[in-house]
Amino acid sequence: MVPKIFIIACALIHFCSGASAPFITPCLSNDAECMKQNAVGAIPIFAAGIPDLGVETLDPLFFKHVDSSSPSLKFILSDITVTGLKTCKPNKIQRDVANNKIHLQLSCVASLDGDYELKGQVLILKIEGKGKIHVLLRKLVIDVDLDVTEKVGKDGEKYLRIKKFNHTYTLKEKSDVVFEGLFADNDVLSKAADDLIKNNGNDVVNEIGGPMFEATITKVTQNINNFFGKVPLSQLSLD
Repeated sequence: MVPKIFIIACALIHFCSGASAPFITPCLSNDAECMKQNAVGAIPIFAAGIPDLGVETLDPLFFKHVDSSSPSLKFILSDITVTGLKTCKPNKIQRDVANNKIHLQLSCVASLDGDYELKGQVLILKIEGKGKIHVLLRKLVIDVDLDVTEKVGKDGEKYLRIKKFNHTYTLKEKSDVVFEGLFADNDVLSKAADDLIKNNGNDVVNEIGGPMFEATITKVTQNINNFFGKVPLSQLSLD
């Protein structure tokens, strides 16, 4: 009888307490190498999705509609697929416990495919078109700063929560950007636009890609927050 009660008690404790993340080794906040190695192992697992920990599949990512328009440009993206999270490598991870901040820097190879509708100025040309879009970012370096807080759960455990985030990115190598269907009725203008974009892929991404980056990083950050809400801080950190 006693063993049965013990088993039931253990099951209840496990059920009521936070979930586990066996692929994470708890680190001290000043042990950057430990945190970096955790990220090396965790990134492909996150990319594949961890439903029990609130993490959806992140590679590929799907977006039904992203409006990247500006005052001088109509630029609508639809049925977009973004791939590449599983290729990301952590350059550095820093946790500032005193100020409740986490800094991440990742290097990734990323691609985007889907449909676009565009009309307005891109770089120095007035451009319009509608069709398929293909983007390859050969070396994307992303910096993300997270403002976090600690919350005590119903189980008495502390959990990290993300309050807000900021991000920047840099394209370290030449990017490919292809818009199919530019100036479909004018071969001369179509070639001029294609050549401009082909030779200035990074500039095009920097000029019109901001909202797509925002949507992607927001989605990933939401899933990191879901993970933080499931796994107690004691399983992630030694301090």
